[in-house]
Amino acid sequence: MTRLWREAVVVVTLVWLSGCGSLLPSERAEVQSPFIDYLDAEMRYSQAVNGMTSRSELFSLGFDPLTQGNGKMLSFIDVRLMFVQPNIPINYLPDGLVRCLEAKDRCVGYAFEFTKTDTQRVGSFWADVFNFRKQRAIQGWSFRAVFVLVDDVLVHKVSNGEPNIRHFEVKRNPLGPLQGAGEYFSDQLK
Repeated sequence: MTRLWREAVVVVTLVWLSGCGSLLPSERAEVQSPFIDYLDAEMRYSQAVNGMTSRSELFSLGFDPLTQGNGKMLSFIDVRLMFVQPNIPINYLPDGLVRCLEAKDRCVGYAFEFTKTDTQRVGSFWADVFNFRKQRAIQGWSFRAVFVLVDDVLVHKVSNGEPNIRHFEVKRNPLGPLQGAGEYFSDQLK
């Protein structure tokens, strides 16, 4: 009976070890947005046209800091600090920004940042648990846009972002679980 018991323990252990990769933690971070993905955000951004798009139309495209969130409302001063640099003459700026600077209090801006990332811990379960090596695969997208309006009409827009984030991080600790022990003990002595 003991031989059968040992064989059962070995089989259960092997099955358990083969599935250990799924025991690694994962993480998902998303800044809530009305957009499905980067291309959706970019497509809606392109529908906003300088000199034609009103504030309400901009909001209906999904760029509404009040209902959609994750947007900053910018004053005239904020817009000026964002775009005007000491070494660049004012006449070098795009016409819409010059109109904003001339309009002063009638000028407002909106800055948005939307991100979605999925982080998976990959690699050896045991190396991760015992702190020898932690590997993370990160994928997702980010989109940032700034809109400048004068008298509720869009006069300038600019965007940037990362349509296809793909990062792989490896953290190695040759001493494994002892790697941070020195810091831990010095913190305890304080």
